[in-house]
Amino acid sequence: MPSGPSKQELEMYWRDSRQYFDELARYYKESDKAYYDEYIAPFYSNPLYNVSGSSGKKSGGVKLLIVLVVFFFLIAGGGAVLFFIISEYSSKDTDPVFKEKKTESVNKEESITKENEKEPGDDSSLSSDDHFIIGSKKIGEKDYDKAEYHLKKVKPGTQYYEQAKQLLDNMKYLRKYNK
Repeated sequence: MPSGPSKQELEMYWRDSRQYFDELARYYKESDKAYYDEYIAPFYSNPLYNVSGSSGKKSGGVKLLIVLVVFFFLIAGGGAVLFFIISEYSSKDTDPVFKEKKTESVNKEESITKENEKEPGDDSSLSSDDHFIIGSKKIGEKDYDKAEYHLKKVKPGTQYYEQAKQLLDNMKYLRKYNK
């Protein structure tokens, strides 16, 4: 049985009244060395409660160490996330299925561009969607005659018919104000 305050009381003194704890420590260090060594000395030797001098302030070294460890884990976690994001995007470039889809889309764009360069009467292989895309592109290039030709080729009931109709209606304003 301890001859002084209990361990819980000492923890409370350590936390709430450091000056009183230090006075108790001095008293028991001189009067009851065994009690001091068993109950009070661990507070001073614990790195989380390490004190600098008799001012009762916690050591900044432990706090700095904890902050550095947390900072290291945050940086490592961010690096791992960045690595996975970069590896995900780079795997798309080497993925044969992705390359095949990319090649198909590039080939379709090239064929539309080649067909776009043809004369307006030579468009038997173009679908309504292709006509809408070409017409929209021609509006962006301010070539309203070719745009009107292609937008008129969009068939009713197709995906872009309503949009083509709206573009044709707005074409008169585009011609008037965009020249």
